Amino acid sequence: MPTIQKLHMRRGRPERFIVTLDDEQEIILTPEIVLKYGIAPQREYSTETFLDILEEDALRQAKDQAMRYLSRRPHSRFELIRKMREKGFRMVIIQKALDELEKIDLVNDRDFARAFILNELRLRPVSRYLLTQKLNQRGIQKELYELLLDELQTEEQELELARMLADKFLKSHSREKGQKLREKLLRFLQTKGFNWEQIRQIVPSLDNDG
Repeated sequence: MPTIQKLHMRRGRPERFIVTLDDEQEIILTPEIVLKYGIAPQREYSTETFLDILEEDALRQAKDQAMRYLSRRPHSRFELIRKMREKGFRMVIIQKALDELEKIDLVNDRDFARAFILNELRLRPVSRYLLTQKLNQRGIQKELYELLLDELQTEEQELELARMLADKFLKSHSREKGQKLREKLLRFLQTKGFNWEQIRQIVPSLDNDG
């Protein structure tokens, strides 16, 4: 049965206790778990009880780590899983931690996707096509982001966005004229993910280009 030999606090953020067992193995526990179970030198636990303590502590540490990520910026569940896997958390613990955070709405892919779309349209406006690529990369389900895009970027709004970006581009290239300028504008709109039909509506003179 595991017996606690030594216990000392590791300073830093987050604070943790380093626990040394009778076989010289060291484990790291959260202060909350140490307090809850009265972890102290010479305390002895059954193997089953101690394994339960370690599982509960792993879950608490996983939730703490997820909250640290969320305090910096919103994350999708997929992003949190990837980052926490890189930190060495077991998948089963990650899923349990995120399930608990979802229950209190701290992890919410719908809210994340909505905020992400609005932020991208405000700061880095691109076509719906490129937005779907970015959302896919963040693990947002297609059925979820399609509903949000239908609401937040209609076909008319997307075309208006393309027109606004084209106007801005032309103003910043006011010294250039003719075919060379049109070709640059075409490439610019393509990099923003707009399709040929949309581009033709904005730059009619390109109708016969190739």
